[in-house]
Amino acid sequence: MTSAPNRDESASRSLSDAVVKALADAEDADPLDLDPLYEVIDPDALDALFARTGDGDRREGRVEFRASGYHVEVTSTGRVHLTSLDALEADD
Repeated sequence: MTSAPNRDESASRSLSDAVVKALADAEDADPLDLDPLYEVIDPDALDALFARTGDGDRREGRVEFRASGYHVEVTSTGRVHLTSLDALEADD
């Protein structure tokens, strides 16, 4: 299975920005040339999902969705993993 590199963006930017950056890098494209992320997931909700809680901890978990031809997995640690949908379909 072919997949794009993993990214760990836990401290440097919002999760939604990390997803857009990962997709742009995988496509070797300008982020503005991609379909808007909000067409598949609410970026504010994604950022809030794993935001620090009142005691400073982060909620744990992951969210998965499809965007720009990729299966996207985002974890509470800030890890963004992309797998090409073409690669997933080839495995079926």
